[in-house]
Amino acid sequence: MSESETPKVGEVIITYIRENDGKEIQKPRQDTPNSPYDTPYNTTEEGEKPNTIKTPDGKTYKIVPKGDYPVGKVDGDGHLESSDPIKGKVDKPKSTITYVYKEVKGDVYVHYKDTDGNTIKDDVTDEKDQPVDKDYDTVIDNRPKEIQYNGKTYELVPAGNYNVGKVDEQGHLESSDATTGKVIEGRKDVTYIYKLKEQPAQPKGNVYVHYVDTDGNTIKASVTDEKDQPVGKDYDTVVDNRPKEIEFQGKTYELVPAGNYKVGQVDEQGHWTGDDATTGKVVEGDKNVTYVYKLKEDPTKPKEGDVIITYVDEKGKEIKKPRQDTPNSPYDTPYNTTEEGEKPNTIKTPDGKTYKIVPKGDYPVGKVDGDGHLESSDPIKGKVDKPRSIITYVYKEVKGDVYVHYKDTEGNTIKTSVVDEKDQPVDKDYDTVVDNRPKTITTTDGKVYELVPAGNYTVGKVDGQGHLESSDATTGKVIEGRKDVTYIYKLKEQPAQPKGNVYVHFVDENGNTIKQSVTDEFGQPVGKDYDTVIDNRPKTIVTADGKVYELVPQGNYPVGSVDGDGHLTTTDPVTGKVIEGDKNVTYVYKLVDTTPEKPVTPTPGKPEQPTPGKPVDPAPKAPAKATPVKPAQEMAQLPNTGEESNVAATAALGLLATASGLALAAKRKKTEE
Repeated sequence: MSESETPKVGEVIITYIRENDGKEIQKPRQDTPNSPYDTPYNTTEEGEKPNTIKTPDGKTYKIVPKGDYPVGKVDGDGHLESSDPIKGKVDKPKSTITYVYKEVKGDVYVHYKDTDGNTIKDDVTDEKDQPVDKDYDTVIDNRPKEIQYNGKTYELVPAGNYNVGKVDEQGHLESSDATTGKVIEGRKDVTYIYKLKEQPAQPKGNVYVHYVDTDGNTIKASVTDEKDQPVGKDYDTVVDNRPKEIEFQGKTYELVPAGNYKVGQVDEQGHWTGDDATTGKVVEGDKNVTYVYKLKEDPTKPKEGDVIITYVDEKGKEIKKPRQDTPNSPYDTPYNTTEEGEKPNTIKTPDGKTYKIVPKGDYPVGKVDGDGHLESSDPIKGKVDKPRSIITYVYKEVKGDVYVHYKDTEGNTIKTSVVDEKDQPVDKDYDTVVDNRPKTITTTDGKVYELVPAGNYTVGKVDGQGHLESSDATTGKVIEGRKDVTYIYKLKEQPAQPKGNVYVHFVDENGNTIKQSVTDEFGQPVGKDYDTVIDNRPKTIVTADGKVYELVPQGNYPVGSVDGDGHLTTTDPVTGKVIEGDKNVTYVYKLVDTTPEKPVTPTPGKPEQPTPGKPVDPAPKAPAKATPVKPAQEMAQLPNTGEESNVAATAALGLLATASGLALAAKRKKTEE
């Protein structure tokens, strides 16, 4: 580069657009200001590639996953593949990297059901494809007080517990989404509950009586104390529906005394206080009265009980058959459920799943202590003091993941890691070779990598599968936690591309070199266009001895045929494509007469004498094919004569000719004076 040339510089800009129409959603950001070519840049740094963008109009946009979109193909980085690479080096005046986003929208649907969960009206859409955080209100226009269905009229239920679930004062099922709020990504579902509207007839009610043991198990079929009776009518379950004893499965049960039991608080009537009163008035709807019983003790037989261990997951589902710790034994018999095999740290189920005892904490099944013991169950150690003691241990399924990573021999990541197995049971077989071990990887900047052969590399020792031995095995079984498998790649060597050169030569009509040859193209790929006319075909040439040459017109000369470009037609074309090897293009010039001369009248029959300053045509030399001349050296052989040329001799002759010309000119001037 000459001193007058300015270093090439360029900048890197990041743009953010919508996936559907390419519209800009955020002002472009400059990642790299004007910097010299080869300056590294990275548009994934903090703040440059946000996962979400909130626009001034309140809309929220989220970076899109890999796929094809109206705006074009997008890779796994949310990057528009047709834009410049997200990382690289400055190599042009402006590099533009584009990230693609999609507006985050949501829907709100409203459902209408009866108290049993049956649909009584078609669902309606309260909000469709609306921006996240937009306010919605289903109460205003999508909460009818009454609904006509199959010729019947339904009305919103009052707050209460129904078969379908708990309902608030708006008739809204509490387990569904809120009646008002803000749109979220995805959908919300709001449900209103209705009941069959009763006619103006007098409201009626029912009273049912239930019979359970201290664990809440039914020991007698429920009975109806009052059925469809007018509201306000007195009822009394004590008189005829409170037996002192009940026979069930060959055993006798008796009303329990007042106290706290597993089922709950019981009063002096043997009545569970969590239910309706034993006597009172009928209300519209149902009343439920529950009496609690215990196994009647045989005064002649010692009290006995057994101890059972149960094993459940965090939600209370049984994962292993219960185990008997202590068979029926007299009260005060010591028991211990922590003995060998009774409280395993892990349990493997028949379906191949592995469970591990949970640490202390709160779980859906309830509070668990440091022994993995459900605190609401009986103590893990103690003495038999009831017909049956149940100790429950809580477990959680053990799962694991397998990740695959792709690095070069220096340990640099060349491809985003993939998940081979996610949240899979322990001991499940995995195989990363089948689908997550590509033979080659093409990076976003177009480079192709291939698996390395076995050997030692900077990153570590690699086996015959291209697998980094210090990482986890390529195949095996899932373990608790995670496994990380790494494959190593090297840059794939491309086959050497054939190359060629184009040289340009400058000769006079006789084939003598008048200017050192130049290189128009050097070491360029075969097929590349070249053009010697643009910058290597001067109209005139001034030699070191001051002579001026100009391109000859089309015609035949001693050196050969010349076309309209001043190009010797026996040499390669002035423009074309590079071939493997060399091309040689020759331009032909003639000497320009720059010395003023006085007209001389020739003497008839007398040979013309040379006039000082006027060139005399030398005897033409036989044309010969030009020999390519490399720019690094002077031509060693004249293109058309084959005679050896001496640069120093040529320069000396040029200086002599110049001196002779000056002497003749001085003489002429003196004569004229």
